[in-house]
Amino acid sequence: MRAQVPLFPMVGTPSVTDPEKPYSKWVFRMSVPLSTDLPASMHRMVKDGKKRMAIFSEEDAYGQQGAAMAVELAKKLGVEVVENISAPKTATDLTTQATKIRNANPDAVLLVTASTGSGGAFLRKLQQVGLNVPVYGMAGIVQKQIITSGGTAAEMLIAPALVNPDEAGPLKELFALMKDNGGVDGFGAVLGANAAAGVVAALKSGATTGAQVRDAMEKIGSIKGYAAGPIKYSPTDHDSWGPETLIFVTVRDGKFKNL
Repeated sequence: MRAQVPLFPMVGTPSVTDPEKPYSKWVFRMSVPLSTDLPASMHRMVKDGKKRMAIFSEEDAYGQQGAAMAVELAKKLGVEVVENISAPKTATDLTTQATKIRNANPDAVLLVTASTGSGGAFLRKLQQVGLNVPVYGMAGIVQKQIITSGGTAAEMLIAPALVNPDEAGPLKELFALMKDNGGVDGFGAVLGANAAAGVVAALKSGATTGAQVRDAMEKIGSIKGYAAGPIKYSPTDHDSWGPETLIFVTVRDGKFKNL
């Protein structure tokens, strides 16, 4: 903020773009915010007829803010929260958490984490304690590592995604571009490419300083990048990534499959 350099964080934590914070003027989220993918995941849960939800979150800002958001949204959607439990990011044994969730008898679990390691470990533990219900996740864990860490338990997962590394879906242009250049293995590089596309668009509009790039980002309209829906910032919206940028996926036979 002091240097007047705009920032493009690739994270979903809501407070990153908190309009009450003076730094938010310089921050343009370059990823789907929790306020978009968490409601999308819960609405999918309701559409699938689930009414008894357990929440598992990690004890960081992302997990804590997401769990609180889920509890409030559940009230509006008429979903009963039968268990709300968390664990430190460094936890290596999630038996207690998985057992409490199983004993609460949910018909769905909401997994509020962006960590593929702990997310996969939690899925495996649910499988081990004998709970076989859909686990609705966040966009941050739709990476091939969740299949590696979760094994067959990853097939419990249903999640909104910014990109499916195994199926092009609406991102055919991106997949064609990457076909002979390493392929599409996750959303990290996709978000980086979109951030670069945004900066290039600002520079092409005539911006030459950090402050001018910041101002341009609010005015240039939809960015020609790589997403299922438009990315467009405004003076009152530094999140931009809406529900139309999401694709729902699950896991079948070791690969992500579009729903």
